[in-house]
Amino acid sequence: MIKKSAGIALRRSPAMKVGASVRRRAAAGLASGRSTLVDSVLMPAAQGSAARVQYAAVLDGHTLNLRALLPAGVPVAGPDASSASDASDASGADADAPARAHVLFISGGTRIRAAARLHRERDGQTSVQATVLLGEDIGGVPVTLGRWTLGLELDSGSPAPVRLQLIGDGAPAYGGPTRPLDTCVRTGRRHRLGLTPAGRLRLTIAPAVARAEVLRVNRAFTGTSVLFAVYGPDAARDGAAPPIVELVEQQSRTVLRHTAEPLPADATAWRVTLPLGRLLDASARQTWSLRLVPGPRGGKPLEIGRHGHDLRSPRKVLTPPKFTVRAQDGTFVEVKPQYTRRGALQLVCTPRKPGTP
Repeated sequence: MIKKSAGIALRRSPAMKVGASVRRRAAAGLASGRSTLVDSVLMPAAQGSAARVQYAAVLDGHTLNLRALLPAGVPVAGPDASSASDASDASGADADAPARAHVLFISGGTRIRAAARLHRERDGQTSVQATVLLGEDIGGVPVTLGRWTLGLELDSGSPAPVRLQLIGDGAPAYGGPTRPLDTCVRTGRRHRLGLTPAGRLRLTIAPAVARAEVLRVNRAFTGTSVLFAVYGPDAARDGAAPPIVELVEQQSRTVLRHTAEPLPADATAWRVTLPLGRLLDASARQTWSLRLVPGPRGGKPLEIGRHGHDLRSPRKVLTPPKFTVRAQDGTFVEVKPQYTRRGALQLVCTPRKPGTP
């Protein structure tokens, strides 16, 4: 109890706010220094064989968005780039002609091409823009787990295409209440953009990790039921025993176990019913969290919550409505569902005093 209170006080202290400010300034300084390194050292060393990345990010967990400036003097076949850009569809291919630019995904001896668009900037420079869906199983390019170096391939009008490196700062820094979502909500794979030691743009694809996501919190006068889905390895449990959910009280560390029941037509979705009216101690405030007991293969318990999102502070944005439960002794208890900074679901149960409306 004392340790937890001290941790909360430390996180809320002015010293931690100063620390966050220092971290932000350090990150901004690092980004500025990296940009200077790219423009003053790496790009000149490439001697016209690299395009300068201006923007690169995986925004929705599985779509790469890219914009890069071509070096001066690079031959590009076909009509004026700006008119070609206007005729391009969302995948980057012209309606009546093959694309004249491609993004290259390179891993060892494997090369995968994805169509891109050419665009003439106002200052006369030519840029390449691309929106690429990642993953063959969702209809995108067949990139697999591991590290992929990104480059460009341009149709120069000659038999041999022009190949350029992509050098830049990687994914930009974001402010505000949201952040880029790097985990695919359909496959669970994680996509992270970074740089090689030589400054080339690199995409790292990591396998899905197990997680338990809240689908809905149902309210009732006697308690609640939480609908959740399990993603990642062994998510579908055909023929396996139903998962066990532990209800853990944060102060007393009381642990109660409940068996989840499957939801129809979805092998990964479950419902756990919590009869809070019979479980609550109506004499004190209680905070309960939910976690999934590891399966036969072991591992750590999974916190049930909201993890696959793009929010910086799920606790401030995700605010399920409160509801009231009647305890066995007749006391009315207010139940407030909330999410922690890490996205774990908590049920804060506060007894109402007599006469409180």
